[in-house]
Amino acid sequence: MAIAIAICNWKGGVAKTTTAVSLGHGLALSGHRVLLVDMDPQGHCSKALGLDQEAGVFNLLVNDSSLEMVLRPTGREHLTILPGDKRTSSAHYLMNLERQPLSRVAEILQPATKNGSGFEYVIFDTAPSVGGLQDQAIWASDMVLIPCACDFLSADGVQQIIDSMEFLVQHHHWEGYLMGVLPTFYDEVTTESQATLHELQEQFRDRVLMPIHRATVLRQCAAEGRTVFEVDSKSRAAAEYSALVHYVMEKIR
Repeated sequence: MAIAIAICNWKGGVAKTTTAVSLGHGLALSGHRVLLVDMDPQGHCSKALGLDQEAGVFNLLVNDSSLEMVLRPTGREHLTILPGDKRTSSAHYLMNLERQPLSRVAEILQPATKNGSGFEYVIFDTAPSVGGLQDQAIWASDMVLIPCACDFLSADGVQQIIDSMEFLVQHHHWEGYLMGVLPTFYDEVTTESQATLHELQEQFRDRVLMPIHRATVLRQCAAEGRTVFEVDSKSRAAAEYSALVHYVMEKIR
């Protein structure tokens, strides 16, 4: 069975997409077959990989397209994408209107996660919100990774996701767990970053992973439609995301 990981935070601007794309490509570079699922209506995963946005998620969830019809190659070995665009928000609305079960996303992606599918990892990039498709992505996942920007009040966004996870465990018997909280945009020279990291460590203790520093190269990646491993594989940002990749692989083992 493929291991599914949801990248979540109810706040925007915390590097969810950068983390999803970097983790996905890093795992692919390690020889693992990865499916990246873009469930954010902004469709930034495609942009981050230099690809055109498409309504793949909408067509899969609403138009009953087959999974094979909506998957796209990324031009990177072992890395495939299920793209999304602004119509993903319409899928969210229509599924709520039709009272689709919480398990809908898990069920429809089963061909990609079951034994023999070829995929070893499925990574969900989710919208900055709580509920709806984000809860569906969590339900479909084995574990959750929460990126959290190192600025004041960011821990509130982390707690919102943890509360959602606990609700799914208690009321819907979800069997997943929290992989960790990933501090992002860390800058050790600023009091705000240091204070936020300390707050996260105090609140979430050993669930806080090593931080990803604020880096110009990560902005460059987004602008060029390439991952950090393609733009500057020797940068600190690439080393930090490589460490995350190895952490995930060790966690699975």
